[in-house]
Amino acid sequence: MAADLIIKGNAIFDSIEDAPYKGVLIVKGNKIEKVIKGDDFSADVDDHTRVIDAGDRTVMAGLHDSHVHFLLAGLYQTYPELTTCVSEQEVVDKVLAASKHIADKTGWMFGFGWYTAFWDNKVEPTKTSLDEAFPDRPVLLFNAEAHGAWVNSRALEIAGITKDTKDPEAGIILRDEAGAPTGYLLEGAVGLCTKYAFDFNKEQMKELIHTFMDSAKAYGITSINDVMPLYHGDIGDVSVYSEMDRDDELTIRIHAAPDLLGDLDKVVQLRDRYTSDKLKVSQVKQFIDGVPTTHTALVLEDYADAPGNNGIKLYDYEAMGKAVPEAHRRGLSVKLHSCGDRSCRYALDFYEDAIRKYGKNECRHAIEHCELVDPVDLPRFGELGVIPSVQPEHVAISQKFEDDPYFIALGDERANRTWPFKTLLEITGVLAIGTDCPVVSNDPFLEIYRGVTRLFNDGEPKGGWNPAQKLSRTEVLRGYTWGSAYGVRREDELGSLKAGNFADIIVIDRDLFTVPDSDLISGTVDITIFDGNVIYERP
Repeated sequence: MAADLIIKGNAIFDSIEDAPYKGVLIVKGNKIEKVIKGDDFSADVDDHTRVIDAGDRTVMAGLHDSHVHFLLAGLYQTYPELTTCVSEQEVVDKVLAASKHIADKTGWMFGFGWYTAFWDNKVEPTKTSLDEAFPDRPVLLFNAEAHGAWVNSRALEIAGITKDTKDPEAGIILRDEAGAPTGYLLEGAVGLCTKYAFDFNKEQMKELIHTFMDSAKAYGITSINDVMPLYHGDIGDVSVYSEMDRDDELTIRIHAAPDLLGDLDKVVQLRDRYTSDKLKVSQVKQFIDGVPTTHTALVLEDYADAPGNNGIKLYDYEAMGKAVPEAHRRGLSVKLHSCGDRSCRYALDFYEDAIRKYGKNECRHAIEHCELVDPVDLPRFGELGVIPSVQPEHVAISQKFEDDPYFIALGDERANRTWPFKTLLEITGVLAIGTDCPVVSNDPFLEIYRGVTRLFNDGEPKGGWNPAQKLSRTEVLRGYTWGSAYGVRREDELGSLKAGNFADIIVIDRDLFTVPDSDLISGTVDITIFDGNVIYERP
């Protein structure tokens, strides 16, 4: 039988070979039947075959975002993005203007990406300015790292946060001189509000999922890892994902990672129950620490601008030290958030203990972010088989390099060895690349550009921040496809263009291997094919 779909092009990047080549992809049903080097596909075409001529455009496997907060990312597509705001009042004005276009006029109002480092006065915001604009409607605005939130008095009231409320475990309620909450919450304290703000029903979840999937189509994202735990518990519902799968609504493959510190037996049941090509549960996830910018990442030496402070532990580490080996024993891969070098050591210790107790198995444990790793611990990634799961866009947290808060928080020596992507790749042979959406946009070209250049948006520093850690274009694109598929043990069916793999394929508007570095950031996806079907064509 002839092919259903044929894609021919001069720049086929299969995520296996290091360079693109002239070739043809033959698709039948939802699989790639064969890959031909050259341009002769006459034996595979008939009147019903659709032929796509990509010309000099890049053809590659669909992107696999290794780190997405799925439902929260759906919110990000709906509510205002505040990264470019330069003052507290500008944020308030932008959120107020956006609220007039949100269908729900009384429910929670959200926003994403503000950060005092971006502001002219660098002063932390308070509930007062939000209260003037939103006296009755609860507001919750995530900061740039999504490890803190700015809320108004109505939100505090709903959450029951008062002067007498004690800081929750692994959380901080910022207070004024009288002890009253200012409206700025860090880490676990955010969960006091999200417990109510994220009380979504099934239809609301589906709406958020469709919103995210619409953006994912246009970005060529065909698979994600849904890191579900955040603040107060798992965000999302695997049974809702499954219902959408049964109803043929999914246009993305979901790899759900529930709470490591929850009921692991239940996670095993979910793994055994949800085993379709589009939905799997084989991982668990949890936070070890926060982020350096708020001094909540765990560091081996005190913060440069806060002597005596080396971060906070987010959870009971004795419980986590027991949970990691238990997950390993059950064959559940563990994903641990680590931004500080001390938390990274904790994570590696947990994995080493699991392997010592139960031996190596099929698990592919990961450390998420890997922002700061002590040089002594770098070889342990390779020794233990731990996957670095990284998000290059995090390198440029501020618009201007001169505003980068890492040099202030960590000091020059530590800041200049953050995000050691190249070293980790050389040690492990694999990077799993993603976005951490909605901490940043799910636009993959930001990640590609940042991984290759390590430049901020102002073009500084010349040569890139810590330039020895730059990745090649092949390394970034392979990590964004094969590497992420490897992380979920699906490299034999996803993440590369080879016979037998699912036909998740994208066509990008340019040859990513020949354009100048500066043109990587403005790339666009022309066509997205998912499960053998064209689900997106750029207008």
